Amino acid sequence: MKKELRNSNDEVYFTIEVDKENGWLKGCWYGAVSIEQVKSAGLLYVDALQRNPYSKILNDARHYVGSFLDANEWFERVCFPPAVQAGLTCMVSLIPEGHEGRLAVEDFGRRARSNFRAYIYDNEEEATQWLKDCR
Repeated sequence: MKKELRNSNDEVYFTIEVDKENGWLKGCWYGAVSIEQVKSAGLLYVDALQRNPYSKILNDARHYVGSFLDANEWFERVCFPPAVQAGLTCMVSLIPEGHEGRLAVEDFGRRARSNFRAYIYDNEEEATQWLKDCR
């Protein structure tokens, strides 16, 4: 299962797929993304959690441009409850060092703490190891 979200120029800005080998969902971001597009991807994460038996997410934002800080309250209110109900326990975000969206990801993590474990890495090996060890 791999799904794509495309912008008005028919360019892919988000993909999500099942990583059966590791036992989690993997979402990847590409380019500049609007807040509405971020919300669409959030709902796609929830849908994928509800349709698959996985409790972990690897959120790869290394190719994402911008910040989604304005969407975090919406995520907390709209996406967290059904995601947790579907079984989400751990989410790691992979972003480049110095990424302009780091503040948004840190804020997301603070909001997630009472719902599930969330962490940020700029190293893919460390991120995947954290997710493998997360319970």
